[in-house]
Amino acid sequence: MSTVPGYVHTPGNHCGSTALRNLLAFHGVEISEEMAFGLGAGAGFYYLALEDGSPSRWFNGRTARLEESFRELTGAALELRTFGEEEGEAAWAAARGMVDAGSPALLLTDIYYLDHYGNSAHFPGHAVVLAGYDDEVAHLSDTAFEELQTTRLENLARARHSGHPAYPLEGHMFTVAEAIDREALMAAVPRAIERAVSEMLEPPFGEFAGVPALERLAAEAGSWPDEVDDWQWCARFAYQVIERRGTGGGCFRLMYSRFLEEAGRDEASLAAEAAARWTDLAEAFKAASERDGPEPELWRAVGGGAEKVLEAERGLWTSLRDSA
Repeated sequence: MSTVPGYVHTPGNHCGSTALRNLLAFHGVEISEEMAFGLGAGAGFYYLALEDGSPSRWFNGRTARLEESFRELTGAALELRTFGEEEGEAAWAAARGMVDAGSPALLLTDIYYLDHYGNSAHFPGHAVVLAGYDDEVAHLSDTAFEELQTTRLENLARARHSGHPAYPLEGHMFTVAEAIDREALMAAVPRAIERAVSEMLEPPFGEFAGVPALERLAAEAGSWPDEVDDWQWCARFAYQVIERRGTGGGCFRLMYSRFLEEAGRDEASLAAEAAARWTDLAEAFKAASERDGPEPELWRAVGGGAEKVLEAERGLWTSLRDSA
């Protein structure tokens, strides 16, 4: 077995920010998970209708490319390498080579293929840190787990080349190429906030992202049972991606509020308010999902909760824009 000497897995709330924090810590740069999240312009939103997918209504409250945004916004000495699907052997050779050289590598995966999650649902862009391997399994530093987790090498390869339409992966691997200046990271806070504001108020993906996507969610969520057969799974998954699946609670807004507080921004309280509205919506989704049939009163609560989320999100992002 080959392992990275001195690598420490510190559990966290969210995959990408935990992986970035732990990768930087190995290289001697200590920042909070919330700061890593904020510096990647982490808070975002996108909402997709995937008629052939499961669930058929799919949303997430963070930017699609946290690690790439962190690299771009901070100017940190992170190197990104990608590998086409036909380059699976090269992708593993590159990751294995980092471990052999005594350095960890941050890998993007789809959790559907990782052994320690099981095949519950596709969730692409999940960040892990490769900290070791042997002939059969990879040893992964992964978010809230207390210990390193193992997944078979063939499944890691599948996870790194998932073709899910929400975020197709090409063996994405991030490594630290040279020394990183912590002060330069901190100087990037205003740019990171500006990027998050822009992607929420003027999203590059139009109605599929940012506030326009939140408007679609508010208009549609209460009527999912009229639109899709898998309404129960859609509601349960919605609850999970707001509260459970590595969000830190409140659809990532609690983490973002702590980032804003650390950055000295008064809008931290608005982000906390948005988090509370998201948690209320999550509970409404959960209640609706637990009934055998769609109950109109519960789905009215879903629709009303989504409207309150939209109001809180508009207040947060317009305030951050106006105070820039």
